[in-house]
Amino acid sequence: MTDFPAKRHLYLFQSFNALSYWIILGTPIVLLTLWLGGGSRAVGIVSSVMPFLAILQIPSTRYITRLGYRRAMLAGWTSRTMMILGFVALPFLKNIWSSNHLVLALVAILFTWSFLRGLANVSWFPWLRGLVPEQYRGRYFAWENIYVQLMSLIIFFLSGLIVGKSPTAFRFSIIYFISFAAGMASLFFLGRIPNVEIPPHEEAWGPILPAVRHVFRDKNYRRFLIFIFIWTLSNSGFDSFIVLFLRQESALSERMILWLGAISSGAMIAALLGAGKFLDRWGSKPVMKICLSAILIYLCFWMMLAEGVFKPHLWLLICLFIYNGMVKATIWIATWRLLFVTAPQRNSLMSLAMFNTGVGVFGGATPLFWGFMIPQFPTDYFHSFGYYFMANMVLTLLALMMLQKVREKKSAKTWDVALALLTLPMRSALNLLCMLSIFQNREKAQEDEAAEGAKAAASTKALNSDNCSGRS
Repeated sequence: MTDFPAKRHLYLFQSFNALSYWIILGTPIVLLTLWLGGGSRAVGIVSSVMPFLAILQIPSTRYITRLGYRRAMLAGWTSRTMMILGFVALPFLKNIWSSNHLVLALVAILFTWSFLRGLANVSWFPWLRGLVPEQYRGRYFAWENIYVQLMSLIIFFLSGLIVGKSPTAFRFSIIYFISFAAGMASLFFLGRIPNVEIPPHEEAWGPILPAVRHVFRDKNYRRFLIFIFIWTLSNSGFDSFIVLFLRQESALSERMILWLGAISSGAMIAALLGAGKFLDRWGSKPVMKICLSAILIYLCFWMMLAEGVFKPHLWLLICLFIYNGMVKATIWIATWRLLFVTAPQRNSLMSLAMFNTGVGVFGGATPLFWGFMIPQFPTDYFHSFGYYFMANMVLTLLALMMLQKVREKKSAKTWDVALALLTLPMRSALNLLCMLSIFQNREKAQEDEAAEGAKAAASTKALNSDNCSGRS
């Protein structure tokens, strides 16, 4: 793992924070929206609220410099955790309010939760950049995501057990109370993470627009931002619409969909165990190019499922969720690592705020757009979801082309990384055989040593017997 003073509390905070927000932003919120009577448009709105409010991060930079990273995070995270109690109470109103009012209340609570998060989250990445040394960042993000995905795995299985085959208001309420309790635990550990002093040049910024223009003049960072915005258009809300697609086009229950998510999280954990060290050795950019190519293949399979080429058999879905989990986990930690490499050292607060804001705006617009458009598509030639998967393939291809223009100083050639990945199973098998061979040789040596000892003992005993006979 990594070796720096704040790592223990960072990992504990992220673990409990993930346990809380996976319920708020993951599959459970989509299933709750559908259970309350919402459709694809409601799913699109719910999926877009939190990303849209990331736009608050740029204006928030002005007061972050006065409050400090730690104080701003604590204030925002405490307030947003209190809002989770609204989700705990909402399911009990199903038989009292209409479905439209219930969905509106859900969006209002989520809006407030996201608003408070957006105000404070601008301080997280600069704080993290000051806490984690550069040489440990790949491994840090890998282990952080292992803990996050482990919490995701737990919450998917736990939610599947609690919701069951016939969801009720009480069952949904229990899930969101778990989210509240985990949020309170995350606050405990957040308060124990050491603070980092804000650099003097960060405090010097006055008006926002000149600061934005100054950061955007960095050509390489500008290319990285364009890449990440295109990739966000392709990726944002995808998991939510997959849940919607499976509910409409398969006979899978809510419990089985949640457990598929758990399988995906398990695959993410498996990929992350070696991804951090691999990225620190080979660089982010070549790994991201391979991952984007793999995502194109993944989207082709969903396209064929939508068009009826394959039936959504459980075994096929399990394979797809495992494949997606491994690829998605790798590309996101590679993206964060590349972000810290390309973001200008000066004005890091504003540059990271621009990243979060852009991802938020495009990430919010995408599910909102598709939530309204998917039901409107004609089905004469393609399934309504077929248009969605085709558009994602085009955007992923454009992102891959834009990534080619981003420079990373310490990175290997893509072909060398691909070769290393292809030979990884063979090298792992050879290492395993070597370990088994060493183990067998050690056992044989121990057996030979024991046999020689027994032989020596027998010889000594015989000699002693002869001596005794001679005395007689």
